[in-house]
Amino acid sequence: MPFCSDCGTKVSEDTRFCPECGRPFMIVGETGNGKNKKKIAGIIAACIVAIIVTVAIVTHPPTSMEPEPAIPVHFTTYTDELGLFSISYPPEWELHLEVIEEREQGVRDIIESMSSDTLPQDFRCLFIAGMPAGMGRNPNVNIGVQPFSGIAGPLDEGVNAAVEAIKLLASDYYEFSRVQTIIDDRAAAVIEYQATVPGLPTMHYKQMMCTVKKTVWVVTCGTSPQKYSTWEDDFDAIVRSLRILK
Repeated sequence: MPFCSDCGTKVSEDTRFCPECGRPFMIVGETGNGKNKKKIAGIIAACIVAIIVTVAIVTHPPTSMEPEPAIPVHFTTYTDELGLFSISYPPEWELHLEVIEEREQGVRDIIESMSSDTLPQDFRCLFIAGMPAGMGRNPNVNIGVQPFSGIAGPLDEGVNAAVEAIKLLASDYYEFSRVQTIIDDRAAAVIEYQATVPGLPTMHYKQMMCTVKKTVWVVTCGTSPQKYSTWEDDFDAIVRSLRILK
């Protein structure tokens, strides 16, 4: 069984990306430009996470409400270069932005879509940070943004096709909690769940989703189930710290 060359995590031979640090792998027998393969693998990984939270929240609207807590004063706050968003995280965590291709262009595309009638072209990963673990990050947080053309919004709208897709991707999906809240003056849903995607180990996630004009913003914190209790409070603070500045 191979190991990730970045963080040393043991992975299955058919996995496309490392479950700990997110490094994409090229499957033996694949052809084509290596850079494109890396980009595609990264997008697939991000989309799996986005689909999971979208289906979980869309098909089962949150049933409780709790107030938005303050961002811990000791957290580090990151603001992107173009001033689109900010996110806060524990001071010992480190940025891992170098693995995101075309990150700045992705931010520009989202800013343009938010001020026009166009939708973003595709899913964009804008941010990755985490606790250093070898050459990877575990635990970690990422921010993804995807187009949204719905009318009622993902807290109210059902997507039957996506429900079937998520059952195929993670048959052992298990939800622990779901909360409806207000984050940055926007309706949002925070969900805690555990799931296993084929080729990857089981992961425990805390995730927040909200809509901003024509986009769905997804903030995901994840780690192994054994480590989740250690980071649970920090995860909750991180996903609630997102601020959309445009």
